[in-house]
Amino acid sequence: MKVLIIGGNPAGLSAASAIRKAHPDWELAVYEKDRYISYGACGIPYYVAKEVESLDNLITLTKEILEEERNIPIFLYHEVTAVNFLEKRVSIKNIMESKDLTNNYDKLIIATGANAKIDPKYPLAHPRVFKVHTLNDAEILRTSLSTKSIRSVVIIGGGYIGLEMIESYLTYGIEGKNITIISPRLVFRSSSQDYIRKELEKHDIRYIDDRVTDISILSTETLIVKLQNNQSIKTELVQISVGVEPATKIFGDLKMLSNGAILTDEYMRTSIPDVYAAGDCIASYHQILKKNVYIPLAPAANKQGRIAGSHIAGIPTDGFPGVYGTAIFKVLDLYCAMTGIDENSAKENGFDVQSIIIENNEIAHYYPNARKISIRIIFDINSHRLLGAEIVARSAMGAKKIDVFATALAAKMKIEDIQNLDLAYAPPFATVWDPILIAANIARKKYQ
Repeated sequence: MKVLIIGGNPAGLSAASAIRKAHPDWELAVYEKDRYISYGACGIPYYVAKEVESLDNLITLTKEILEEERNIPIFLYHEVTAVNFLEKRVSIKNIMESKDLTNNYDKLIIATGANAKIDPKYPLAHPRVFKVHTLNDAEILRTSLSTKSIRSVVIIGGGYIGLEMIESYLTYGIEGKNITIISPRLVFRSSSQDYIRKELEKHDIRYIDDRVTDISILSTETLIVKLQNNQSIKTELVQISVGVEPATKIFGDLKMLSNGAILTDEYMRTSIPDVYAAGDCIASYHQILKKNVYIPLAPAANKQGRIAGSHIAGIPTDGFPGVYGTAIFKVLDLYCAMTGIDENSAKENGFDVQSIIIENNEIAHYYPNARKISIRIIFDINSHRLLGAEIVARSAMGAKKIDVFATALAAKMKIEDIQNLDLAYAPPFATVWDPILIAANIARKKYQ
């Protein structure tokens, strides 16, 4: 059997490893257009901030380890430019040698990930305009911040990366008052984002609830960011972080969502026989919404890759059940998390939705450094079923309580089931009535 894998990051390499363990004699080839493989992109903001000293620390497996210890051939700087699904043949560009190659396959795995969304009119070639998506991006940005005197930053986008990168700029001595973040919202679509707004204000960081219409060049060191409200902001650095889109343009024959996310079944099989896909290039089945959505997150990518490889290898495996959209991120001194769906999505999908939000001590009030935690619960008023949760806390431990709600969603628990959970208590860890139980108690009163 000959298996070709397009993409050398978590999904693709998880698939390759599963196949190789089962079949030492099968022919494998992993094609990666970049120079880096097997890295944790989620760690990029912490590398730029120098909390992670070396890029190597973000890399899990090197080409040498994969080839010598796992017998998985890796072809770096090899970009797959086209696929003939009928003839089972891929076209490949050897970037370093400017050579065009072809290779045939018995099975194909697409793990091309996602690309950063960049409006083509933005001057990305300008030395002070950056995206923060790959290790190459991170290396270029960190070098610029370390070698140039930059005093002001505009961050376009209020998602995970946009917010997580704020600390990086503070690390390089850029004052909070000279950092501006522009976005219609700050991750959450509920009042939970008010906590983030207050945190930005506390650090003198300006937040503008608007959209960018243009970026113009004033000089090699200065840019002008223009907003829909006709406001203009002069800045010395622009970071564009408005989300990602599936890197799937060359696979047009496959069934996809309108944004290009490839549709698969639970075993990661696409609409074309012998072609599998996994990771940030695919759509995932949402367990609550009961439909395919695009939520590109690392834990799912690793699982999907393993399932694809196992299924090809003939290893009995449960299919990928889908996602709940569980995520966690840090903004300055805030730790934020979410799982399930928000109130807007619940209404749009026909639920008779209700929500509550509580603010309570995270741990016993008399224990040193006791801090507040906010928990928002979204639920269906008729079935009492939990639909989602949001947490904003002052500690990582507080935000990780989101995993209780993620587990509750997977178990299809009702609010009364959550009320009866036997959660651990000791003063350094929780209040006698855990904030999770308090939130469930308040929610229960909505339908008693």
